Amino acid sequence: MMARIQATALTLLSLVAASSGLAKPSAVQMAYTELEIGAMITWNLQTICVEDQHDPRASTQRCQKLGWVPTVETAMNWTPNQLDTDKWVEVAMSFGAKHIVLVADHMTGFALWNTSVHDFSLPAGKFGRDVVAELSASCKKYGIKFGLFYSTHYNWYLGVNNYKVGWPPLSGKNVTQEQFDQIASLQVQELLTQYGEIDQIWFDGGPDVTLTPTIPKIVEKYAPNAICHSCIPFERNVGTRWMGNEEGVMPIPSWGASTGNTTGDPHSPTYLPPETDTVLREHYWFWWNNTEQYTKSPSRMLSNYITSVGRSSNLILNMAPDSTGAIPESDVVAYKKLGDGIRCIFSKPAGHLIAPTGTQQGSNTTFQFSAISSLPESGSRNITLVMKEDVSNGQKIDSWSLTRSSQVMTSSVSIGRNRLINLVISDTKQPPFKNGDILVLTVSSFEPNPTITSIQAFNWEGCESC
Repeated sequence: MMARIQATALTLLSLVAASSGLAKPSAVQMAYTELEIGAMITWNLQTICVEDQHDPRASTQRCQKLGWVPTVETAMNWTPNQLDTDKWVEVAMSFGAKHIVLVADHMTGFALWNTSVHDFSLPAGKFGRDVVAELSASCKKYGIKFGLFYSTHYNWYLGVNNYKVGWPPLSGKNVTQEQFDQIASLQVQELLTQYGEIDQIWFDGGPDVTLTPTIPKIVEKYAPNAICHSCIPFERNVGTRWMGNEEGVMPIPSWGASTGNTTGDPHSPTYLPPETDTVLREHYWFWWNNTEQYTKSPSRMLSNYITSVGRSSNLILNMAPDSTGAIPESDVVAYKKLGDGIRCIFSKPAGHLIAPTGTQQGSNTTFQFSAISSLPESGSRNITLVMKEDVSNGQKIDSWSLTRSSQVMTSSVSIGRNRLINLVISDTKQPPFKNGDILVLTVSSFEPNPTITSIQAFNWEGCESC
C-alpha cells in the first residue's frame, strides 16, 4: 500500500527470548485469526487529490498516481457531507468482515479525529466531525471489532520522510526529530485512549524504534492486548505481519511463525500470523474518480478469499469512500457479491468430521477418514475440503499428500489453522466422489503427534457460478 519495510531487523529477534520447540500463538493471536475477514477503510487527503500538478491549490508533494496533495486550505474546507459510518460498517459486514481498521492518518499528517496536537484535522476544519468517534460508535453498535491505522514513516504536514524530519512541511514549520516523536506518540495515545476499546493498531512498515522510540512504550501501556501489525520490535505475542504482496494471494507454504519473510519460517521463535491485504479496484487503495473499470470481477474477489483465508491468512480488503464520504454504489454492489460468493461456495455441505485419529508411521502420520456423507446419489466430481490443524502448540505439519484408492489426489506443504483444498475429478473414466469414500491424509511433521481438529467437505459441483 505504501513503503513496505521488510524486517531487515531480523536482529530484532534478539529481543524475543529464545524458546525450545515451535513458536506458539497467544490467545490474542488465536482469537484474531478466527475473525478471518477484515476491512480497511482508506480515506484521507489522498481521496481529494487534484489531478494537475500545476493547479495553484496543489502542493509539490506526491499523492497517488498523477495526483498531488491538496493545500492546507483545501483540506480544511473539505466537507464530505454524505459520510455515514453506519453505512460503512453495513457494507463491510456484507462481505463478512468481522473487524474494521480505519486509516486515521495516512502519511499526510491530516487527522480524522479531534487531535490536540494541531488543527490540521477534519474536526478542526469546516466539516467539524470526528470520524474516529463516529466509526467507533458504529462498530460498537453492530458488534464489529475496531482498529486504527497510523503512519509514522511519513508525515507531510510535519515534513517527515522515511521517519526523518527535514523535508518541506505543509505546515510551514519545521520540527526536530524529538518533537516528531513526541507529537506522534501523543497522537497514538489519543487514538488508544479516547475511543473505547481498540482491537488492532496498524503501523504500515512499523514504527522506527530508534527515531520514534516513544511509540512502542505508548502502545504497550495503553493497548497491551491489541493486535499490532508490523510491530516486530515490540510485538509481545500480539503481532501480525504483512505477507509480501497486495494481490490477495498468500504464498504457499503458509506459516504462522515468521522471521519477517513473506511465507514465514516454521522454525522461527516468533509467532506472527500473516495478513493478506488487497484492494477492490486494481490497484487503488484510495478512491480515484473514473476508475470503476478497474473493479475486480466477482470471481477474482472470491479467488482472493480462497487464496488468503483458505491459506491460513486473514483477508484485509480495502473500502474507499469517495470525496463525499459515501462508498460508491458500484463498490457496494461488488462487496455484496463477494459476500454472496463466499456464502455460495459453502452452501452445499457434504460432511463434517471432527478430530480424525492419526496413526504414526515412522516420521509420518496418517489420517484415514471418511468426511463425505451428504452428496446426492450421483456423487460429485468437484468437492472442497476445509482442513484445520491444531496450531495451539505450534504449526507442526510440513509436507502432506491426500489419496483416494491409493491414487494421489493432491499434495502440498503446510496446513495451518485453515486450508481449503479443491479436489476435481476431470477424468470421466474415474468414478466421482461418493458418500463414504475413504480418503487418506499422510503428513510429515516438525514435531510428533500433529492434530487435525476437523475436516469439512463441501460439494462445489454446480457452484461454478458462485
